[in-house]
Amino acid sequence: MKYFQKFAHYLPAYREEFARIEVKSLLEIGVRDGGSLQYWRRQYPDAEVTGIDIDPSCIEHEEDHIRVFIGDQTDREFLSKVAAERGPFDVIVDDGGHKPRQQQISFETFWPHLRSPGCYCVEDLNMGYWVSYSGLRAFSGGFMSYAHQLTHLLNGYWHRLHPSSFWHRTPAMTHELTKVTFRDSIVFVHKGEHRTPITVANEREL
Repeated sequence: MKYFQKFAHYLPAYREEFARIEVKSLLEIGVRDGGSLQYWRRQYPDAEVTGIDIDPSCIEHEEDHIRVFIGDQTDREFLSKVAAERGPFDVIVDDGGHKPRQQQISFETFWPHLRSPGCYCVEDLNMGYWVSYSGLRAFSGGFMSYAHQLTHLLNGYWHRLHPSSFWHRTPAMTHELTKVTFRDSIVFVHKGEHRTPITVANEREL
């Protein structure tokens, strides 16, 4: 058993958020000692697990059904190559550098390579509140604040009712963004089929 360390409340959160997803391919950004890759392998024994890390020594954690790629999570070209070779993914977990810019670039690059239904998880967002670490002003929240903006896209169908709104040009992401779940230090962004909301006319329609 390799070294594995995460906040205790993450584990039941994974089970709940990923429960309705058939996980056949999982990507984790941040390999470190390889323990989390083995954790995912045990949780989803039929899945292909992919890891990304900037430390060349992490390549030693490769084994059957686990591939490790060495590169920077802010390098869009590198990320795209990993996605082309190993994607699409059912679940993506960002436990990498933990800095807001790293998290945002990885999310924007990998989101198109996430299957539907699927889930993108970003961990350890507590660090986004630390000025000394994130480089942002106090209480900016880092990716936590970025994820809050995603809730506007989740409600994108309604912006079209107000052409003067800043959000009136709703991106295509609205059609595939189904849920954004906020927990302590962790966010889950769900991908699926998000149809135009309809109104139930009467009880017979229920």
